[in-house]
Amino acid sequence: MRCYRHHFQYRCRCVRMENFNLNRRWFIKSLAGSGMALAVVPHLPLLAAEAEKAGSDWCVYVTINKDNSVLMSSPVMDMGQHMKTTGPMILADEMDLDWDLIEFTKDCPAWLNKNDEGAVGYQYSDMGTGGSHAVRRNWQYMREAGATVRQMLVKEAASQWRLSAAQMAKLQTKASYVINPETGARLSYGALADKAALHTVDKSELQLKDKSQYHIMGKDTRTIDLKDIVTGQPTFGIDMDYPGALQAVIARAPQIGADIKAYDKQVALKVPGVKAVVEIPRMMGKYWNDDDKQEVANGVAVLADNLWAAMKARDALNVQWHVNEHYQGQDSELQSQQFNELVNSDKAATERKKSGDARAWLANNPHLDQVYETPLFAHACMEPFNCIADIRENDATIVVGHQFPNIVAEEVEQNTGIDALKVEVISKRMGGGFGRRFERDFVREAIYLSKTLKRPVKVTWTREDEITHDYFAPAYVMRIMAGNNKEGKTTAWLHRQAQTRGGARDDCFPNHLIPNFQSEHFTELSKIPTGPWRGPAHLQWTFACESMTDELALDAGIDPLQYRLEMLKPHKEYAYEGWGGDVIDSGRMARCYEEAARLAQWHTPRPKGHGLGVAGHFTFGSYAAFVVEVKVEDNHLNIVNAWGAIDCGFAINPNHIRNQMEGGFIDGLNATLFNKVNVVNGTVQNNNFDTLPFMRMLHAPRDIPVSIISNDYPPTGVGEPPTAPAAAALCNAIFAASGKRIRKLPIAEQMSV
Repeated sequence: MRCYRHHFQYRCRCVRMENFNLNRRWFIKSLAGSGMALAVVPHLPLLAAEAEKAGSDWCVYVTINKDNSVLMSSPVMDMGQHMKTTGPMILADEMDLDWDLIEFTKDCPAWLNKNDEGAVGYQYSDMGTGGSHAVRRNWQYMREAGATVRQMLVKEAASQWRLSAAQMAKLQTKASYVINPETGARLSYGALADKAALHTVDKSELQLKDKSQYHIMGKDTRTIDLKDIVTGQPTFGIDMDYPGALQAVIARAPQIGADIKAYDKQVALKVPGVKAVVEIPRMMGKYWNDDDKQEVANGVAVLADNLWAAMKARDALNVQWHVNEHYQGQDSELQSQQFNELVNSDKAATERKKSGDARAWLANNPHLDQVYETPLFAHACMEPFNCIADIRENDATIVVGHQFPNIVAEEVEQNTGIDALKVEVISKRMGGGFGRRFERDFVREAIYLSKTLKRPVKVTWTREDEITHDYFAPAYVMRIMAGNNKEGKTTAWLHRQAQTRGGARDDCFPNHLIPNFQSEHFTELSKIPTGPWRGPAHLQWTFACESMTDELALDAGIDPLQYRLEMLKPHKEYAYEGWGGDVIDSGRMARCYEEAARLAQWHTPRPKGHGLGVAGHFTFGSYAAFVVEVKVEDNHLNIVNAWGAIDCGFAINPNHIRNQMEGGFIDGLNATLFNKVNVVNGTVQNNNFDTLPFMRMLHAPRDIPVSIISNDYPPTGVGEPPTAPAAAALCNAIFAASGKRIRKLPIAEQMSV
């Protein structure tokens, strides 16, 4: 395995990969019952000079140096969800490390394995990031890893002090020291590390800390690489260089599924610095529903010594395209019309949820009947996609910001035959992901070009590439028929939904709360690519359901907040079939509404033209609610303030939770206001920020105070929960301020902002 430690300043990773090939130097301590393992590395004899500098590698995430400092890496890469800081906080707290003595690696080592079926997974922590699961899935593992290392250090201290087992049990740890409270003696972790690495710890010996003993978790901690980000240090994948790599840009089809008709290769080759022009074939795969999926579009790659030459030569190619008949007629507006026709027709749809008899109740009682519509949403990550691939004869190196490193290694194996476990995946910080970096097209292009040219290649996309060839959030049309009984309580709810692809979130509220509830689903296949988008389908579901709830409250003549709180009674847990937990708790949801309303002073009268709107939702294990205040004057919208509340279990880093509540909510507001992609005859019409506007500071609320609800539930994610309530909260506020009900996004097509 090659080692580029100096080039990437990737010290920890290089040490590990060198060791990785020397199996006799490794032993694994299985943490029985955890399904994971903690690797500990004993040291071979070193030269005297080396020994003076060397540290002890305790586990794959920690190196303890002789001067008691520590080098630590994150168990999960970062794309703005702060796991690069949160992961080390969990480990360091259970180890009783001094946070100020820790140095952090730039990147995340990707430790992979294979199961009996050959599927590529993770050797230690779950490195994947998506579905707000990074904290949830690694919480227990990282705690046990930290407690294991702490116990090994305690054992070595007891050995050096020649203590009995009873005396060892009284030893304490604090700020990177083992302390004997009876004698006052202290030994630093750095002094103990070498020999402590030889001790074994059974899981039955682990003593995980009580919440009251945490000294790092539960407190505001600043993002460890914040300074690098704001000072423009090379942190992201797009910043990376690689020895001998050619720079590649690709002329891509302007229309979905278009084929190459002709291009001028020779003119491109005459541009100084250009080394090669290579056609990339269309590569097909399958969606989850077994529909055909274009995984890589046709293209013509230009490879040069530098990016500027490659871009100039790409323009010189003058590629001519023709539309493949299989992809003709793809039009986003036409699809929305079809969805409207479906939900308003008598056609039978797939029945997904049913309790009671909603149709019978609605047939005999007055009720509301409304349609809500959301468009295709773009991801528009701030960092355009990029990937470095070095495909060699028997192994490979990939440098990339991707949400799932195991998928990257799997791509290499499937497209080159190289064993995935011989692929070094160097995971870089991502400049946004939101589900788009779950896809693999930009990785496969780099692999294909490096394999073809037999040399390292760096592929860089442009902004127009990224939006034109996005896997958009699916478009939805949802018709809801619902009504109240004489006491003003929702009694029946019939939800008919049509969409391009993707699921329905019909196990979320208001399901479980209404005696007669039924959801039906039309899936209209389309060749417009779609994929996961921040909290897949949750914003769309919440927009429709929380808007309809507001309309039902108005119909009943009840305050919208009070109407929701009554609907959630009695407070209890319900079995939940979605992703992110086994139960959904109406009491925890109610508390979020109450907290957001308390911050907003819900019952305080607002000036004329102002209005408050509220919405909340359960997403991937966490509950969030927001109140928005807007001012509407002459059909011009001004978002004045917003207040949020979240229940995500134990708050490991309140600073990051507030950050995610602000950022996620702003992202949801942006989708609500602007983020509509128009596809006409297979061509994206708005593929850059001049035609696909994004929210700016002038559009944002002045402040977003956040209440983090304290409890003893295990921690859950915060990346997606704040996004879902944004559209409904904003539209409900617009109605309160102006009497204008928004049922179709984006708002910017109906009001000035």
